[in-house]
Amino acid sequence: MHRALLAVVVGLVACGKGKAPAVGKDVRIVSLTPSATEVVDALGAEGQLVGVDEYSDFPAAVKKLPKVGSFLAPNLEAIVQLRPTVVIVDDIHGQTAGALRDNGIRVIECAMHALPDLRAALRAVGDQLGRSEQATAAIGKLDAAIEHAAAQRPAQHPRVLAVIDREAGGLGNLVTVGPGSWVDELLAVAGADNVLVASGIRYPRVSLEEVLRGQPDVILDLSQAGSDLAPWSQVDVPAVRDHRVKALPMFVSRPTVRLDEALGLLEAALAR
Repeated sequence: MHRALLAVVVGLVACGKGKAPAVGKDVRIVSLTPSATEVVDALGAEGQLVGVDEYSDFPAAVKKLPKVGSFLAPNLEAIVQLRPTVVIVDDIHGQTAGALRDNGIRVIECAMHALPDLRAALRAVGDQLGRSEQATAAIGKLDAAIEHAAAQRPAQHPRVLAVIDREAGGLGNLVTVGPGSWVDELLAVAGADNVLVASGIRYPRVSLEEVLRGQPDVILDLSQAGSDLAPWSQVDVPAVRDHRVKALPMFVSRPTVRLDEALGLLEAALAR
């Protein structure tokens, strides 16, 4: 799912290289992903956000900001109307990035799939906003959270199925976590084995039969439907028999600078 970064051109910054930093109180930032919004907050620049995507919900103050479309469908007109100085995009936003550049708007493109991407985004956005010291501090917190979680790893690694989407009230349309994804990395840090590590797909769709074949020790439900775990009760796997089906907040499923909190929730869910 990774795409090659766009070439560095005037008005387009590919994760950290480009024009001189945009600094000062007049800098206006629009973020097109929840992860990028959290990066801006971690850098202490949340007060300069003037617009975010529909799914950005942290910090709480961004819920009141103008929305500029969804992750998959940014609204170019809404973005331009906010007169941003900088727009932070993901690697799937190539067409939007090009249109923003044509409007003379600086774009920082940073993929957000895994831990290295999050570190790179903090560094890139920090450099471009003149907040390199804050970026270094934020990256240090990520590393400390990983070290702490690694020290707590259990002697026996539970086999985990992590679900990020499913139908409400049932187990249809299961979208799960495969190798190379954010949650897959967190499972490895916490000392768990992903039952779908051999799938070769970052977010595989699976059938209930595949869940049964996997026989997970733990099921983590990070989907929007996860507040209702009752549909899992009829599935004959160790996780259900041992009452180890756990719901986790949806923010854990995406790259987040709240890594210490995410890993803490994951550790609690994996514990017996």
